[in-house]
Amino acid sequence: TAKKLRKDRKALDTWLVNRNGLDLVREFPVRADAELWQEVLVRLTPRQYSISSSPLVSPNEVQLTVSIVRYRGPDGGPRGGVVSTYLADLPDGTAVPVFLQRSPHFRPPEDPATPMIMVGPGTGIAPFRGFLQERRALGHRGPNWLFFGDQHRGHDYLYAEELDRFVTDGLLDRLDLAFSRDQDHKIYVQDRLRERGRDVYDWLQNGAHLYVCGAIAMGKDVHAAL
Repeated sequence: TAKKLRKDRKALDTWLVNRNGLDLVREFPVRADAELWQEVLVRLTPRQYSISSSPLVSPNEVQLTVSIVRYRGPDGGPRGGVVSTYLADLPDGTAVPVFLQRSPHFRPPEDPATPMIMVGPGTGIAPFRGFLQERRALGHRGPNWLFFGDQHRGHDYLYAEELDRFVTDGLLDRLDLAFSRDQDHKIYVQDRLRERGRDVYDWLQNGAHLYVCGAIAMGKDVHAAL
Protein backbone atom coordinates (compact mmCIF):
# COMPACT_ATOMS: atom_id res chain seq x y z
CA THR A 1 0.00 0.00 0.00
CA ALA A 2 1.00 3.64 -0.36
CA LYS A 3 1.20 3.96 3.44
CA LYS A 4 3.58 1.00 3.71
CA LEU A 5 5.71 2.35 0.85
CA ARG A 6 6.03 5.71 2.62
CA LYS A 7 6.99 3.93 5.84
CA ASP A 8 9.57 1.77 4.05
CA ARG A 9 10.97 4.79 2.24
CA LYS A 10 11.31 6.71 5.50
CA ALA A 11 13.12 3.77 7.10
CA LEU A 12 15.44 3.52 4.09
CA ASP A 13 16.19 7.26 4.15
CA THR A 14 17.00 7.02 7.87
CA TRP A 15 19.30 4.05 7.31
CA LEU A 16 21.11 5.80 4.45
CA VAL A 17 22.08 8.83 6.55
CA ASN A 18 25.90 9.22 6.48
CA ARG A 19 26.29 6.10 4.33
CA ASN A 20 27.92 6.17 0.91
CA GLY A 21 28.37 3.68 -1.91
CA LEU A 22 31.35 1.99 -0.28
CA ASP A 23 29.34 1.42 2.90
CA LEU A 24 26.61 -0.30 0.88
CA VAL A 25 29.06 -2.62 -0.85
CA ARG A 26 30.67 -3.53 2.48
CA GLU A 27 27.30 -4.49 3.96
CA PHE A 28 25.94 -6.10 0.78
CA PRO A 29 28.95 -7.48 -1.12
CA VAL A 30 28.64 -7.48 -4.90
CA ARG A 31 31.06 -9.19 -7.27
CA ALA A 32 31.43 -7.46 -10.64
CA ASP A 33 34.19 -6.68 -13.08
CA ALA A 34 35.60 -3.19 -13.59
CA GLU A 35 33.61 -2.54 -16.77
CA LEU A 36 30.30 -3.16 -15.00
CA TRP A 37 31.27 -0.90 -12.10
CA GLN A 38 32.12 1.78 -14.64
CA GLU A 39 28.60 1.52 -16.04
CA VAL A 40 26.83 2.00 -12.69
CA LEU A 41 29.10 4.50 -10.95
CA VAL A 42 28.74 8.20 -11.74
CA ARG A 43 31.36 10.92 -11.78
CA LEU A 44 31.75 13.06 -8.72
CA THR A 45 29.68 16.16 -9.38
CA PRO A 46 31.32 19.60 -9.28
CA ARG A 47 30.82 21.57 -6.07
CA GLN A 48 29.43 25.03 -6.72
CA TYR A 49 29.74 27.95 -4.33
CA SER A 50 28.16 31.37 -4.64
CA ILE A 51 30.64 34.24 -4.65
CA SER A 52 30.07 36.25 -1.48
CA SER A 53 31.88 39.43 -2.46
CA SER A 54 31.57 42.13 -5.11
CA PRO A 55 34.44 42.75 -7.55
CA LEU A 56 33.75 46.45 -7.04
CA VAL A 57 34.78 46.03 -3.39
CA SER A 58 37.34 43.20 -3.68
CA PRO A 59 38.73 43.46 -7.24
CA ASN A 60 41.72 41.20 -6.57
CA GLU A 61 40.07 38.32 -4.76
CA VAL A 62 36.98 36.13 -4.75
CA GLN A 63 35.46 35.45 -1.32
CA LEU A 64 33.41 32.33 -0.53
CA THR A 65 31.27 31.28 2.42
CA VAL A 66 31.82 27.58 3.09
CA SER A 67 30.36 25.42 5.84
CA ILE A 68 32.80 22.65 6.74
CA VAL A 69 31.11 19.24 6.83
CA ARG A 70 32.63 16.69 9.22
CA TYR A 71 30.88 13.67 10.70
CA ARG A 72 31.31 10.02 11.71
CA GLY A 73 30.47 7.20 9.32
CA PRO A 74 28.63 4.00 10.30
CA ASP A 75 31.96 2.45 11.24
CA GLY A 76 32.75 5.36 13.57
CA GLY A 77 35.51 6.65 11.33
CA PRO A 78 35.86 10.32 10.37
CA ARG A 79 34.08 11.48 7.23
CA GLY A 80 33.88 14.90 5.63
CA GLY A 81 32.51 16.99 2.81
CA VAL A 82 34.55 16.46 -0.34
CA VAL A 83 35.39 20.10 -1.06
CA SER A 84 34.63 21.86 2.22
CA THR A 85 37.23 19.81 4.14
CA TYR A 86 39.63 20.01 1.18
CA LEU A 87 39.51 23.80 1.30
CA ALA A 88 39.59 23.96 5.09
CA ASP A 89 42.68 21.77 5.41
CA LEU A 90 44.75 23.40 2.66
CA PRO A 91 47.95 25.20 3.71
CA ASP A 92 47.73 28.96 3.25
CA GLY A 93 48.66 30.11 -0.22
CA THR A 94 47.89 26.81 -1.96
CA ALA A 95 46.60 27.22 -5.52
CA VAL A 96 43.16 25.70 -6.11
CA PRO A 97 41.68 24.93 -9.56
CA VAL A 98 38.24 26.50 -10.04
CA PHE A 99 35.74 27.17 -12.80
CA LEU A 100 33.14 29.90 -13.17
CA GLN A 101 29.50 29.30 -14.05
CA ARG A 102 27.51 32.37 -14.95
CA SER A 103 24.10 33.08 -13.39
CA PRO A 104 22.60 35.60 -15.80
CA HIS A 105 19.31 35.91 -13.88
CA PHE A 106 20.59 35.79 -10.30
CA ARG A 107 21.98 39.27 -9.77
CA PRO A 108 20.96 42.52 -8.08
CA PRO A 109 18.29 44.62 -9.83
CA GLU A 110 19.62 46.84 -12.59
CA ASP A 111 17.27 49.66 -11.60
CA PRO A 112 18.93 51.45 -8.65
CA ALA A 113 15.51 52.16 -7.09
CA THR A 114 14.11 48.62 -7.20
CA PRO A 115 13.51 47.07 -3.74
CA MET A 116 15.27 43.78 -2.99
CA ILE A 117 14.14 41.01 -0.62
CA MET A 118 16.74 38.32 0.12
CA VAL A 119 16.13 35.03 1.95
CA GLY A 120 19.46 33.40 2.76
CA PRO A 121 19.84 31.28 5.91
CA GLY A 122 23.20 29.72 6.76
CA THR A 123 25.70 29.86 3.93
CA GLY A 124 22.80 31.00 1.74
CA ILE A 125 23.86 34.47 2.88
CA ALA A 126 26.81 34.28 0.47
CA PRO A 127 25.44 35.89 -2.71
CA PHE A 128 23.45 38.48 -0.79
CA ARG A 129 26.53 39.80 0.96
CA GLY A 130 27.92 40.33 -2.53
CA PHE A 131 24.63 41.90 -3.71
CA LEU A 132 24.67 44.40 -0.85
CA GLN A 133 28.32 45.29 -1.42
CA GLU A 134 27.53 45.80 -5.11
CA ARG A 135 24.55 48.07 -4.48
CA ARG A 136 26.51 50.19 -2.06
CA ALA A 137 29.47 50.51 -4.44
CA LEU A 138 27.14 51.57 -7.26
CA GLY A 139 25.29 54.05 -5.06
CA HIS A 140 21.93 52.31 -5.56
CA ARG A 141 19.32 53.57 -3.12
CA GLY A 142 16.63 50.89 -3.55
CA PRO A 143 15.37 49.42 -0.24
CA ASN A 144 17.01 46.17 0.88
CA TRP A 145 15.52 43.53 3.20
CA LEU A 146 17.36 40.41 4.37
CA PHE A 147 16.00 37.31 6.10
CA PHE A 148 18.83 35.35 7.70
CA GLY A 149 18.84 32.43 10.13
CA ASP A 150 20.74 29.45 11.46
CA GLN A 151 20.80 27.37 14.63
CA HIS A 152 22.46 29.56 17.28
CA ARG A 153 23.06 33.29 17.26
CA GLY A 154 26.18 32.88 19.40
CA HIS A 155 28.24 31.05 16.78
CA ASP A 156 26.12 30.83 13.60
CA TYR A 157 25.44 34.52 12.94
CA LEU A 158 27.61 34.81 9.84
CA TYR A 159 28.97 38.29 9.04
CA ALA A 160 27.20 39.61 12.14
CA GLU A 161 29.27 42.78 12.49
CA GLU A 162 29.02 43.56 8.78
CA LEU A 163 25.25 43.01 8.65
CA ASP A 164 24.69 45.06 11.79
CA ARG A 165 26.78 47.82 10.21
CA PHE A 166 24.68 47.62 7.04
CA VAL A 167 21.59 48.23 9.19
CA THR A 168 23.19 51.11 11.10
CA ASP A 169 24.32 52.95 7.99
CA GLY A 170 21.02 52.38 6.15
CA LEU A 171 22.14 49.98 3.41
CA LEU A 172 19.87 47.32 4.93
CA ASP A 173 16.44 48.79 5.56
CA ARG A 174 15.25 45.62 7.30
CA LEU A 175 16.99 42.61 8.80
CA ASP A 176 14.92 39.71 10.14
CA LEU A 177 16.74 36.95 12.02
CA ALA A 178 15.65 33.41 12.91
CA PHE A 179 17.89 31.26 15.12
CA SER A 180 16.08 27.96 15.39
CA ARG A 181 17.72 26.48 18.50
CA ASP A 182 17.90 29.55 20.75
CA GLN A 183 14.40 28.97 22.22
CA ASP A 184 12.13 26.07 23.10
CA HIS A 185 10.27 26.12 19.78
CA LYS A 186 12.13 26.23 16.48
CA ILE A 187 11.91 29.38 14.39
CA TYR A 188 12.96 29.45 10.75
CA VAL A 189 13.19 32.12 8.07
CA GLN A 190 9.90 30.94 6.56
CA ASP A 191 8.24 31.66 9.93
CA ARG A 192 9.61 35.21 9.83
CA LEU A 193 8.25 35.55 6.30
CA ARG A 194 4.78 34.58 7.50
CA GLU A 195 5.01 37.00 10.43
CA ARG A 196 5.97 39.83 8.06
CA GLY A 197 3.54 38.70 5.37
CA ARG A 198 1.72 42.01 4.95
CA ASP A 199 4.94 43.98 4.54
CA VAL A 200 6.45 41.36 2.21
CA TYR A 201 3.33 41.59 0.06
CA ASP A 202 3.54 45.38 -0.02
CA TRP A 203 7.20 45.27 -1.07
CA LEU A 204 6.38 42.83 -3.87
CA GLN A 205 3.51 45.03 -4.99
CA ASN A 206 6.01 47.88 -5.17
CA GLY A 207 8.16 45.90 -7.58
CA ALA A 208 10.62 44.23 -5.20
CA HIS A 209 12.80 41.42 -6.55
CA LEU A 210 12.80 38.40 -4.24
CA TYR A 211 15.76 36.01 -4.05
CA VAL A 212 16.18 32.72 -2.18
CA CYS A 213 19.48 30.89 -1.64
CA GLY A 214 20.19 27.84 0.50
CA ALA A 215 19.14 24.25 1.02
CA ILE A 216 16.51 22.73 -1.28
CA ALA A 217 14.19 21.81 1.61
CA MET A 218 14.36 25.39 2.91
CA GLY A 219 13.50 26.70 -0.54
CA LYS A 220 10.37 24.55 -0.67
CA ASP A 221 9.31 25.76 2.78
CA VAL A 222 9.88 29.38 1.77
CA HIS A 223 7.85 28.84 -1.40
CA ALA A 224 5.00 27.39 0.67
CA ALA A 225 5.17 30.33 3.09
CA LEU A 226 5.02 32.81 0.24
